[in-house]
Amino acid sequence: MLYPYIERWPPVYDAEDLADSIRDLVESGRLEQRFYRSQARLPQGVCQGDIIELVGGVPLIAEDGEPAVHDDVRYWMVIGNTCDIARSLETVPWSQLVPLVEVGSDRDLTPHELSDLRGYRYSRRFYLPPWSAEVKGLHHVADFLRPVAIHKTALNDVAEVRAGLEIYSWLLLHSCLVRFLARDDGRFS
Repeated sequence: MLYPYIERWPPVYDAEDLADSIRDLVESGRLEQRFYRSQARLPQGVCQGDIIELVGGVPLIAEDGEPAVHDDVRYWMVIGNTCDIARSLETVPWSQLVPLVEVGSDRDLTPHELSDLRGYRYSRRFYLPPWSAEVKGLHHVADFLRPVAIHKTALNDVAEVRAGLEIYSWLLLHSCLVRFLARDDGRFS
């Protein structure tokens, strides 16, 4: 047996180190300097962390066990690996997205709520500051609880890239994804 029986299963990473990494990225000031790459610096094609515009609902299995489509989503974040997106359709035809949810405007959110969002304190959501004049003053989160598979043809030919992450925001995304997917078993907390 790898671990002796314990009440709460541990994370597969050092939780304190990861929390320190997230805090260091947030407090470094690098995210505020440039969270997104400029439009001129966006590469051809789609990359992990890109914000895309593609209107569609989130497919899911509803409370009654039946397939359903929930919400009309306009913006999504690509969470599939860039290397898989670059591979041929015959090798890897699918990638993954998560919907972006608008959580409020500058006027709607309290300073405490904005601080929690900007501090990346939520494990199931990834905060995204406004990426263009079109969404100026609006705050969004990538909802890690609702991943969606997308065929790469639609991802590359139909979706429009609206923003791409800089290196430090991309590192933060990875840190938050690890925290979400591999966090400790807190069901009894």
